[in-house]
Amino acid sequence: MTLLEDGKQRLDIEAIVSGYVGLTPSGANFRARCPFHAERTPSFFVFIERQTWRCFGACADGGDAISFLMRIEGISFIEALRLLA
Repeated sequence: MTLLEDGKQRLDIEAIVSGYVGLTPSGANFRARCPFHAERTPSFFVFIERQTWRCFGACADGGDAISFLMRIEGISFIEALRLLA
């Protein structure tokens, strides 16, 4: 296992995303309105078991906690790692 993979496993995506978006339980996961585009019906999901997020709406994007921070803060990969450290 690489250092990056080990670090990703230690992240809690729910805690990170909930700092930016109000999450609502949806089964074993969470959902919310996507923070990346305007919408009325929540299409943004956080999958706890996989530690990933996905928008099934207009932006149709997804990723892990690092990619979420990169997109929401408009920062680089290295800056996101520093923010998480």
